[in-house]
Amino acid sequence: MNKIVLTGLRDLKTDEVINDQTDYGIFLIASLYAIETPAKSLDEEEVKYKLKVERIDSIIDLKKDKQVSFTKSRSQSQKWRFITEGKLGKEEYEPFMKWLLGNFDRISEEYIEFINK
Repeated sequence: MNKIVLTGLRDLKTDEVINDQTDYGIFLIASLYAIETPAKSLDEEEVKYKLKVERIDSIIDLKKDKQVSFTKSRSQSQKWRFITEGKLGKEEYEPFMKWLLGNFDRISEEYIEFINK
């Protein structure tokens, strides 16, 4: 049997009351970013499909058949990804991150000079 692994989930904020004894349907938008296949020597042939949740489209109180209003809180790294992909494009995010890491010493030294002024 194959497995789907979800990443990228973050907290959601709501002003509504989430009730005990109630099921909620959550509709996610996710993109495949990796496929892991087992080594040939293993007996188990499970394939792992890794999906990154891009956003949560809706939440429904299944008992009342009613939408639950929410806002997604974003981490600093999610905000960074969003502005980077917005300016450079999705395909440039990984190369840009590699460039940043490769230039970390220089960039951090500039930042240290800036905060010490």
